[in-house]
Amino acid sequence: MSQSARSEARLKARSQLVKRNEELMAREARIRTEVLEATAALLKRNRAVPEAETRLGQALARLTSAEALPVDEAAELCGIDIRAAKRLRRAHGRDLEQRQPVGEVTGS
Repeated sequence: MSQSARSEARLKARSQLVKRNEELMAREARIRTEVLEATAALLKRNRAVPEAETRLGQALARLTSAEALPVDEAAELCGIDIRAAKRLRRAHGRDLEQRQPVGEVTGS
């Protein structure tokens, strides 16, 4: 192989490697963008779920205490199963206990 052919082959190989590296970097950038989107969505969901469950627990507590509905009926009306309703009511009760000043007695 002549010197000029080797030189031309090196230039072509280097060009192909540069192009391949650019494609890999672009792919990495796309992956990074999608991972960032997914992570942001997960964080948003993880913040929204507890807030929604708190509101649901509060509504269930009002239905079962102020409106004197049985838990199973309140759960059915809200479209959730009774186990979830009981769990949410219990969690809401703990939230209320944690918010109360020491020594205060609840009316429940």
